[in-house]
Amino acid sequence: MIPSKLTSYIFSVIIFVICSSFLTTFQAKPAISAENIYFPVGSTKLRLSVKSLEVFAKEGRITREFEFFAKRLKPEKLERLRKLLLYKFNTTPVAVSQLTYSPIGEEYIRQYGAMIKTRTGKNGFYAIRSALVLAAADPEGLTGLSFIRHFPTDIQISVKDFLELLDELSYIAS
Repeated sequence: MIPSKLTSYIFSVIIFVICSSFLTTFQAKPAISAENIYFPVGSTKLRLSVKSLEVFAKEGRITREFEFFAKRLKPEKLERLRKLLLYKFNTTPVAVSQLTYSPIGEEYIRQYGAMIKTRTGKNGFYAIRSALVLAAADPEGLTGLSFIRHFPTDIQISVKDFLELLDELSYIAS
């Protein structure tokens, strides 16, 4: 009797080890997310890496890449941008999901989607909704940075729309 229990136990341990090995081998890779923000200007698109923006937000340091953009913003706009990127919204993924699926939430997202577009220039409606819900579920919480990190493609936004959005949303982080 004891040998069969021991055999069963050893067999269970072996199965557990094998399954654990498979799980660590085939772990889900991080989802594709925004790595760059593109600003169309005439026939060209200026690129800003999300990493460079993250360094600015978290450390207050302006990287060589971000310097080009920072020089074109007034110091108070730069400070507003930094605050907005770091501001943590006190919300839950469920509340964000319910809001983004409500008729009024969908309307707002469509309007913002006309400004915050996917890399291919399409309305960012679905990408914004997804990024909001995922960012709200992020351990860091819903911040401007976590929203950008969870945006499923690179972002395209005109300079004019970016500045309008910055002015419109900056009251939140005040």
